[in-house]
Amino acid sequence: MSSIDALLNNNKNPDQVFREQLLSRFASHPLFDQPDGFYCESPYLRPLRPQDLCQLEFGRELTLDELDQPSHLMGQRLLLNIYEQDLIFLPQQKKLQLDEFNAFYDDELRCAGAAIRPLLERHVFGWLDDEVSVSGNWDVDTFKAYADEVLDKIARTPSGLLECIGQARDPASAARFFLIQCAGDFLSEASAMARNVLGNFGPAQSELFKILIDEYGYGVAQKKHSVIFETLMAHCGLNPGVHYYWQFYTATSLALINYFHYVSANHRHFFRYLGALFYTEASLALVTRAQAQAMRVAFGDDVDTLYFDEHAHIDVHHGKMAFEQLIRPVVLRYGNQVLPDIIRGFEEFRLLQDVADAELFAHIGWHDDLAAWQPGPMPEPPAGAPSHTFHECRDDLSVTHVHGNNELFVVDKGTLRLVASPFTELTLGAGQHVVIPRGMLHGSVITSDHCSYTVTSLE
Repeated sequence: MSSIDALLNNNKNPDQVFREQLLSRFASHPLFDQPDGFYCESPYLRPLRPQDLCQLEFGRELTLDELDQPSHLMGQRLLLNIYEQDLIFLPQQKKLQLDEFNAFYDDELRCAGAAIRPLLERHVFGWLDDEVSVSGNWDVDTFKAYADEVLDKIARTPSGLLECIGQARDPASAARFFLIQCAGDFLSEASAMARNVLGNFGPAQSELFKILIDEYGYGVAQKKHSVIFETLMAHCGLNPGVHYYWQFYTATSLALINYFHYVSANHRHFFRYLGALFYTEASLALVTRAQAQAMRVAFGDDVDTLYFDEHAHIDVHHGKMAFEQLIRPVVLRYGNQVLPDIIRGFEEFRLLQDVADAELFAHIGWHDDLAAWQPGPMPEPPAGAPSHTFHECRDDLSVTHVHGNNELFVVDKGTLRLVASPFTELTLGAGQHVVIPRGMLHGSVITSDHCSYTVTSLE
């Protein structure tokens, strides 16, 4: 049977089959395939669990309540790989593997990624259209008054991060997990911004470029914000290699990175980008003091908090620049017609940040639960609940992933390590079990010659 006949005899339409083929081609690339461990020594090796693709539906938009589903994590991982094929990554601590470098930037892989990008963007960001609406008569001054109210509330609200880390069973591990969530963005900080400084759009272009070169240390490597963050990571006992902790990024921390690429790679969204830029620059000036304090709670007063201290200073300036030198002149030049998109970007990134914070705190809470785990009575699954048993051998590794429901995880034979973070793992033997909450990132590795375990839905 020819490939055309196969398409005609398939219940799916040809476009859908073609998209699925491209998704599989991209996700199954050897760079993104099964790894040997949980850490990525190369900036080009980024595991994706391509075997899960057949269970995921990318042809629809997720809702806000579905951001803890497996397809959200997979979609955000895929998108970051696609977006970052436009960026240059060279290993700083390791030898360059030229074959990996060439493979990551391969033309066919880039073409496949470009073809599936709109599908993935709709899947993981389409829900924002339902959650954020802009109506009424706005001008630049009413928007400024509204933004000032929002930012004043942030300034007056106690830091959820500081509270979460301070109350964690192990504040240092909680703080390191937070830094890992930041690393996916901060180690290539302002890369999405760089997409927006080309072309010709008058004085605003130069003002945006000023913010960009601030982020890049005005050409002095040691003052570049990403380099300062590398120093903080090393000081806190973390590996500063780009995407070394790829498998431990939550879906919503990936969404924060990808959103800026999403509204920057398609310049139709440029005005949304300006609103999101204003929100992040102005709000960071308010929250980074608490972030620095959280580091001191976790690691003591001697910890190097320059990264957060620098942002507490410079982002006051950047927030003012983003509004007075970018948004106000752009609105005056092009009219109130551009304001709805600017306000939308402000509100969308604000919402994404709140969702990411909530997921971060939920993960840290679950890590505390695992650290306190003790054998207990096994819960009774609902009648007819889906159940799957897996048989694996020593060192078989399950790339980190999430479940769409609360799951009962039972070891039937042998032993394994359940890994929830670089600092949180649980060794389970035959007859032992743990409940894995919906949306909680985890992986496993087999520690006996043979192991069988069963995963059963509790919903």
